Amino acid sequence: MSIRNQIGAVLFTVVGTLCATQTTVADHHVKNGTYEFVLSAITDFTAVKQLEHVVRAGTLNGTVTIIKSSGGPFKVGSSSILSGLLYLKKSAAGIDLESPGAITDPSGDTWYSVARRSVGDQAVGGGGAGLQEISGGTGKYEGITGTCEYTVDYLPDSRLVTRSNCQWQRD
Repeated sequence: MSIRNQIGAVLFTVVGTLCATQTTVADHHVKNGTYEFVLSAITDFTAVKQLEHVVRAGTLNGTVTIIKSSGGPFKVGSSSILSGLLYLKKSAAGIDLESPGAITDPSGDTWYSVARRSVGDQAVGGGGAGLQEISGGTGKYEGITGTCEYTVDYLPDSRLVTRSNCQWQRD
């Protein structure tokens, strides 16, 4: 390879690195915003009946795709992997659901959340609305907190779909 081609390759690499760094730094300086996402997951629950209530616990595994964003680390069209747990207690008074999760993007950065819901059910065709808290993260999500209003729909074969509208801020 000629010296001219070597210099060109080095310049191309340096400029590409600077552009990527500048984008990451710019995203890190954004202090708040909004985003919407769709979550699709497969569940694996175990149920235990006790007197007047049923307790369900299990895992959620799936994907999260950002469908709208005002900017920051939540990029439109980006998809991430969800790993979550779910605990639900259902009685005549209603439900008490809590589901912590970790959402990891392709770069390995993760944001953490806990979804809570006290209405609806887990039957096929059922679901309901709830509130999710964003409690921080790693990499580009470090220092981010916020809330998401969500609605979940339960589908056959232990599947669910959630639509969420979120507001976030960076401390």
